[in-house]
Amino acid sequence: MNGVTLRQLEYFVAAADAGTVSAAAERCSASQAAVSTALGELERSLGLQLLVRRPAKGVVLTRSGERMLPVARRILDDATELVQLAGAEHDEVAGPLRIACTVALSPRLLPSLAAAFSDRHPRVELDLADGLASEVQDLVRTGAADAALLYRRQLSPGFDARTIRSLAPYAVLPEAHPLAGADDVALAELADERLILVQAAGSRGVIEALIEEAGIVPRAGWAFTNPETVRAMVARGLGYSVFSGRPRGTQSFDGRHVAYVRVRDAVKPNDVVLALTHGQRRTARLDALVALLAEPELQEALG
Repeated sequence: MNGVTLRQLEYFVAAADAGTVSAAAERCSASQAAVSTALGELERSLGLQLLVRRPAKGVVLTRSGERMLPVARRILDDATELVQLAGAEHDEVAGPLRIACTVALSPRLLPSLAAAFSDRHPRVELDLADGLASEVQDLVRTGAADAALLYRRQLSPGFDARTIRSLAPYAVLPEAHPLAGADDVALAELADERLILVQAAGSRGVIEALIEEAGIVPRAGWAFTNPETVRAMVARGLGYSVFSGRPRGTQSFDGRHVAYVRVRDAVKPNDVVLALTHGQRRTARLDALVALLAEPELQEALG
C-alpha cells in the first residue's frame, strides 16, 4: 500500500459509484484531470488495474476493482470515524483536567472552581494542586498539570498567559487600626509599621516590587509561607501586609479580624493569569475552565 492516499481512494470510490471520471470529479469538487491522474497513481501503487475506461461510456470495475472497492470504503469510513472521534475528544467537556494554583490564590479560588466544575461539568475529572509559583509552573512545563493559576508578576518566560482578573493592591490592617475604615490608604502612611509578608517564592518579590514602585522603604518585618499566618499576625496588631485583591473573609484563625483598604499609590495592578505552555493545544476542558473563571462568582472570589 506504499504511496496510496485517502484522496486516491476517495476518487476511486466516487468513480465506481458515479460510473464516469467526470461525475466523480464533480462529486469530489475536483478537476477531471486531477481525478484521472490520482486513479492512475493508485493503480500503479497497487500494481493492479481497478477500472476499465471506455470512451464515451464511462468506467467499469475490473475483478480486482470489485474486490478492492469494499476495502476502500472501509478505509474511508474508518478515516471519517477517526476524525469524528477526535472531534468528540475536543468538543466533549469530559475527562481529566489538571490545574495547579499558587498558595496565595488557592484558598480563594480552588473551592469555588471545584464546586463550579462539579455543578456544570460533572464528567470532568478534576485534579487540583497548589504550591509555590515556581512549582506550579514546573508542573505545567513538565506536563503534570494542564494549566496554572498565578500572578502575572510571578510568570516565567515560555508560557502563554491569559488574564483572568486584574487585581488592585490592598493594605491588610488590624480591625482596630486608625485607617481600617478609610476608603484608601497611601503606603507612606504605613511606612513606620512592621511589614509582614508572604514568604513563598515569587509572592514576596511581587509585593516588594509593588512597594518599591510606590517609592516606599518599609520597616523590616516578618515573612511566612502561609498567607493565613500573615493575616493572623496582622489581626493581632503586630503589623500590616499588602495583598493583591481583596479576599472575601476578614476573620483569622483565632477569631480576630482584619480590614482591607485599597492602596492609593499609583502602582500597576497585579493580574491573575491562566498559564499554558507555549503553543499548547486547547481542549473543551480548557475552554470550560476559561469560561468558568470569567463568571461573576469566580471573579468575586479573587477579590
